[in-house]
Amino acid sequence: MSYHQPTDAEVRARIMTIKDERYRHAFMFQLLCCARISEVCGKYAPKGTDFIETEFNGEPAVMFIVKTAKRKGRLRPCAVPLNPEYEPWAQPLLDYFKKTGDDYPFMFNPDPAHSVRYAQWKAQQTFAEMMWPMVQYTKSVELPYEESMVIGQRQGDTGYDQYLVEMDGKRYWTYNSEYVKENVKVLERWKPMRSHALRKRRTLTLTLDHGFDGFDLAYYGGWTETGRDSDIPSAVKSYLHMDLSAAAEVTDVLKKQAARYFHKLCRVIA
Repeated sequence: MSYHQPTDAEVRARIMTIKDERYRHAFMFQLLCCARISEVCGKYAPKGTDFIETEFNGEPAVMFIVKTAKRKGRLRPCAVPLNPEYEPWAQPLLDYFKKTGDDYPFMFNPDPAHSVRYAQWKAQQTFAEMMWPMVQYTKSVELPYEESMVIGQRQGDTGYDQYLVEMDGKRYWTYNSEYVKENVKVLERWKPMRSHALRKRRTLTLTLDHGFDGFDLAYYGGWTETGRDSDIPSAVKSYLHMDLSAAAEVTDVLKKQAARYFHKLCRVIA
């Protein structure tokens, strides 16, 4: 059976079929802001006030402020143009945030973990029959061994004993007395599409259609650009962990970051 990677248009069309406006807007936000599910409706969920209406070189914009899950909640700016020709979802999402106010727009249960679970179930229903390609990667697996498999022993560089284990014709040095570790390749394959694929879909769109580079993606999507994070002064880092109301300077910092990529979003994609 052959599959194809869903296009941005196909994913958006599927999201718009959701009748419940909470889930519909949640997935709109996740796609638009290249977000992880915990940044939508979990531990790092936004409040309805986590946005700034602004402009870049005269172009009206909304800058959604996202708490980055893999970076201990560090704030990042997801600025998009309000012109519907450039981004048709910007104004509807802004209106939804305004309607929510000080509440959480996408919480589906008081417990963040349960809220995430509900969203994942909804995503499973919404994207049924859609598939997403998974690239090949390597993972480490633990292989239990028996004492009879130990054929040698030495003192390692750490000062602890290492064991030489022979298993299925292979030999492993290990500090662990119960298992050895082996790197195993997980081959490229197709998997049913889930909510995290929205982040991947948005990354492709930003890269291929809008010309985002690594630094743009680091600011927009929250990835750590090699060598870049260490160049940020500690004072600026502290701003990026603050609540928006805690320091006026944080707005300027985020807007300067967004200014690096915003102009790339001001184009009509056929």
